[in-house]
Amino acid sequence: MRRRSRRGSIPVGAPQGTVWYGGPIDRCKVTLRVIGDDLLPEEVTQLLGCSPTQCETKGMPVLGDDGRLLRTAKSGAWRFIITSEEAGTADVEEVVLHLLGRLPSDRAVWQSLGDRFDIDLFCGLFMDSNNRGFSLSPSVCRELAERGIEIGFDIYCPHGWPRGATRRQPRG
Repeated sequence: MRRRSRRGSIPVGAPQGTVWYGGPIDRCKVTLRVIGDDLLPEEVTQLLGCSPTQCETKGMPVLGDDGRLLRTAKSGAWRFIITSEEAGTADVEEVVLHLLGRLPSDRAVWQSLGDRFDIDLFCGLFMDSNNRGFSLSPSVCRELAERGIEIGFDIYCPHGWPRGATRRQPRG
């Protein structure tokens, strides 16, 4: 079954300042994170057959883009990042699939990593207006579960609550 698009746009001729609700997430950034004290980035790279976007070794300096010392790594970390711009779509599920498609599906590889390190998929979701949404199909959830990958979401909306809107207080 094909999913229906939720893309909405402000109607042509809408008054200036119209606040439009609904529609899909506008942009996203999906990061596979493998983290552990004993993690050696080269080993994870070899197992996954993919170079990280970012990596750290416990006890080693972490440098900024300008070469300035930011901090000392408290644990090892291997991160592989895909943005909606790189994937060519803002559909969260499609970006997740794009990232998974660049990695092995062999359960033994993931079991080996999961036995030694924490693995998750961190999704930063960016909205240009309130009340955006997305869904993940059972097949994508199964792909993540078979690899032992937890998924989490941080949702960002720069506008906050629209002017004049009030937050409902929970009852009780």
